[in-house]
Order: sequence, then C-alpha cells, then structure tokens
Amino acid sequence: MNFKFKLSRRLARMKLGAVIAGTLLLGCSLSSSPVIARVEGIQIRPGRVSLLPFQAAPLTVVVITSRGIDSSGAAAALEWSTTGGTIINNGILAGVRYITYTSPAQPGNYLFVVTTPTGTPADTASFTVTTTPVPVNKVAVTPATVSLALGDTTRLYATLTDSTGSTVFGRAITWSSSAPTVAMAFDIGFIRATAVGTATITATSEGYSGTAVVTVHQ
Repeated sequence: MNFKFKLSRRLARMKLGAVIAGTLLLGCSLSSSPVIARVEGIQIRPGRVSLLPFQAAPLTVVVITSRGIDSSGAAAALEWSTTGGTIINNGILAGVRYITYTSPAQPGNYLFVVTTPTGTPADTASFTVTTTPVPVNKVAVTPATVSLALGDTTRLYATLTDSTGSTVFGRAITWSSSAPTVAMAFDIGFIRATAVGTATITATSEGYSGTAVVTVHQ
C-alpha cells in the first residue's frame, strides 16, 4: 500500500513537471514571435522644388511604420513614378532612400509619386520647372544648434527656398563664423571646433541668410 502511494505521488510530480515544461515552452514560442510593423505613411523630402530644365535635385524617401521610421527598409516595397523628368535610385542607408530627380526640358509642373504596391499609403513631391532661376527668398540652416567637443568637426546644411516655399538648388552659398577662433566655417558647411566658447555660423545666398549657433566645450 505504501509502495502504491509513493508511486502515485511520483507519477503526479512527473505530470506536473510536464505541464510546467509545456507552459514554459509555449511562453517562449509566443514571446519570440516577430511583431509586424504596420506601414502608416511615406515621406518625400523636400516636398516642393523649383528647378531649371535638366537640373538635378536630391530627394530622400522614408517609410513610417507603427513603430517609427523603418530603419531596415524592409517594411514595405516601394513603387514610384513621375509625370515628367527622370528618377535615379541611389540606394538606401539606415532606412533612408536617396533619390535623384532630373527635370525635363519642357518648363511646367511635374509630380513624383511614391507608393506601396497596394496604392496606399503614398506621398507626392511637386516640381516647378522654369526657364529662368527663381530668386532665393529664405535660407534655413540645420541643425540650428550644435554642441561640439574641442577639436570635433560637423557639417551644417543650408536649405534655400523661394517665395512660394519651394526648395531651390544650384545656388552659391557662402559660410562664415562670428568667432573663427572658436568655430571655423568651411565650404559646404563643414565646421571645426577650435576653442571653448560660442559662435554663430551664417550661410548666405543671394542676399538672404540663415544662422546656427555652435557651442564648443572641453
């Protein structure tokens, strides 16, 4: 009788252990299942551009998912088309697709559309092609504030827009620093931190300027 009781207890322990192991295995299987991010949007930057005939413009395209920017570039296949001009895909880096759009010979308004194979979501960039350059109306420097360690370098970017807010390219830009002993400004926006302090970096094109503040620390 005692033997049967011990045997029953041993069998009960074995069944309980099997149930626990199965539960743990199921939990591991569930936790390791990948979460599929939902594609919520596409962004083309810049969204409005003014160009001369046969002028090239660099564009970026990113996919926005329910988990943020698709840094892998694998969340969705993209398709693009244009009503005029040519598109070159320069590749993808950290989820950002780099595109070059070249305007056609004929002046007019053109569209560049990027979408998924299902047709949604989608985004559109518009291009205005003119025979004469549109004047610069605003200069914006990004990032607007920078903190650098002594001896470091970085790059600032100047975005030029016309009176309609369309981005323009191919214009001369000069860079200067209010305190070159603190932060030196070089061509195309490269900045070098040379001493502790603060300097204002200015980008100027066609009489318009934009600024950024650089703070240098030890």
